[in-house]
Amino acid sequence: AVTGCGFDFNVSCGGAEGEPNTYTDAKYGYSFQYPADWQVQQGDSAEVTGGSGSEGGVSVFDPDGSVADDYYIDLFQVSIYELNITVDASTLPEVKPQLEEMIVGIGSQDSSWKVLEPLSDATVGGLSGFETLVTHLMDGEQVNSRLYFLFDGGTEYELMLQAATESWEAIQPDFNAILASFKLGAATDAGAGAGAETTASTSR
Repeated sequence: AVTGCGFDFNVSCGGAEGEPNTYTDAKYGYSFQYPADWQVQQGDSAEVTGGSGSEGGVSVFDPDGSVADDYYIDLFQVSIYELNITVDASTLPEVKPQLEEMIVGIGSQDSSWKVLEPLSDATVGGLSGFETLVTHLMDGEQVNSRLYFLFDGGTEYELMLQAATESWEAIQPDFNAILASFKLGAATDAGAGAGAETTASTSR
């Protein structure tokens, strides 16, 4: 499979004003900044039907944001997948139909799932790939999710920006800042299975 289909739409886990915090992943070397009052959840449960398990991931979420049942909704999530193919500029056109088929497949499992923007070209942090915008219900709460599928040779980075539809526009400055800060870097621990956060965080 080109994509692990690993977005966890239900992040569950339990901050201070000031400069943004920086998350840096020890194994893959990517980093991004996030609001100082947001919190970090390590790992990625990758539970969307039909995908393979991710190699790692992290979520940062707004603990004061929207909640559905026991889940925080307003968040940014990264999931990492090691592929059995190499994706570059020449093979990206072949990847797109597979991603479109996957997105349709998710919709076939959830009648509330609607694609608001078709899959289109995207570049984040120097990585090329595709993005789409979808909406769906989470425990009765309408949610928007912008999904990115980005490729670096044999590694896929799946990024998700998710928020309650009613607060979607208001949270865009935070999302734009996170995306603008996302970048690849040198790994510091090739054997690590999880990232290293530069500042302490709490979870519940």
